[in-house]
Amino acid sequence: MTPAQEKPFAATGCDVRFDNLTRQLFATDASIYQIEPIGVAFPRSAQQASAVIRAAADGNISVTPRGAGTSLVGNAIGEGLIVDFSRYNRQITDLGLEKRTVRVGAGVVLDQLNAFLKPHGFCFGPDVATSARATLGGMIANNSSGARVPVY
Repeated sequence: MTPAQEKPFAATGCDVRFDNLTRQLFATDASIYQIEPIGVAFPRSAQQASAVIRAAADGNISVTPRGAGTSLVGNAIGEGLIVDFSRYNRQITDLGLEKRTVRVGAGVVLDQLNAFLKPHGFCFGPDVATSARATLGGMIANNSSGARVPVY
């Protein structure tokens, strides 16, 4: 990308990288595929994520959301901008026992959420093989479910 193409991303306040090393690190996931993105964004908040996605849309650049990159079918890679949610968005907040709800960041790892919920007698149903690494945002983006999905 040219400096002129990168400029709108700088205005988002989000850490967006276009260097070769970062692009190579995010060119693969757990699948056999390799697609080098034009850049990688690391939003610290929903506001930064919205701003960087808006900047990509304004520049006609495709966006691929990414959790931990545990997808076996290439869902976490793409030619456009990778928006990595695993680095900063790891908050677990607002547990509502009566309504059985919990607010989580897209980067929360499944096993961490279930460890948080266990003392309250709850768990998050999907049971993916990569639960020690899989993030909730990535699981949702990938439509992950796991072997116990019929129970839930």
